[in-house]
Amino acid sequence: MFVTGLGSMPGRDFRESTRMVADLQPGLLAWPEVPARDASSTMIGRALGLLEQPCELSPDGWRLASRPDAAQRRARRWWGTDLDDFEELTQDHTGGLKVALAGPWTLAASVRLSHPTMNHIIGDHGACRDLTQALAEAAARLATRLVKRLGRPLIVQFDEPVIDAVLAGALPTFSGLHRYPAPKPEIVADSWHQIVSAVRAVDGVGGVWVHSCGPSMPVDLASQAGFTGLCLDARYLDTAALDACGAWLSDGGTFGLGLARTDEVRVPSVDELTTAALRVLRVLEIDPQVLDDQVVLTPACGLAGWDAPSVARLFENLNEAAGLVSERLAD
Repeated sequence: MFVTGLGSMPGRDFRESTRMVADLQPGLLAWPEVPARDASSTMIGRALGLLEQPCELSPDGWRLASRPDAAQRRARRWWGTDLDDFEELTQDHTGGLKVALAGPWTLAASVRLSHPTMNHIIGDHGACRDLTQALAEAAARLATRLVKRLGRPLIVQFDEPVIDAVLAGALPTFSGLHRYPAPKPEIVADSWHQIVSAVRAVDGVGGVWVHSCGPSMPVDLASQAGFTGLCLDARYLDTAALDACGAWLSDGGTFGLGLARTDEVRVPSVDELTTAALRVLRVLEIDPQVLDDQVVLTPACGLAGWDAPSVARLFENLNEAAGLVSERLAD
């Protein structure tokens, strides 16, 4: 059993965050995101920095544009300079690499159209299709670039924190007076499948994961789409969710168990983390033989709101808990 992060880290210094994750995530190094650096380094800004579609950053957030503005161009430059720094600082790391990007539905719910209604892309079916295609192409280009430069197994993770609200038709329009209609489940699965297929076609990609720290994840749709990994917040694993996760593991999928809530800065003890992991894994009746390959312990979400010493202690405790969980399930 190994440990990894889910993306965001505290502070503005990409190099310092890279040093930290390289020290604390020996099995699978999660590319650090530093959203405090600027708007171009947030989850949405980073994804738009990879797209060919021009965008601009307005006082009300990101929107489509006729040409890329300074914020989108800066996001593109960050990918280049961060890759240079990452390559330099992780030369001695022997594990794999995981990079996270905003998923298509979270991106569509966060970026607005350019026409006068000011509504988000998610309200326009054609724009959603175009965005999915653009993200699939961008993710495949990034994967190709990372594999070529870094020469290590790569996992690409897509973050969909609002997928439950999307499918419930609960997202407000720009005016706040209405709600965007929920897309059909098969449309969500098809959009994910298009992106998964594009990324998995890249030589050197070892898997494509989906992560949500929201209260509900459509595991059946993630399975239909072809995702190989599923990362969830353990707090929301009710009976139905546990059944779905058990089926996911039986089908050979990787399960990321988010044990430490990140909306508050509190480092759970090793005993707390071990107990929480065992509570879930024993209900799933997981075969100890698949632990090393199929189960990974993670925080529940990103850690941008934490301080660096607390992040370090959290990963130290997660690593120790992973060893204890493996021992106790093997007994």
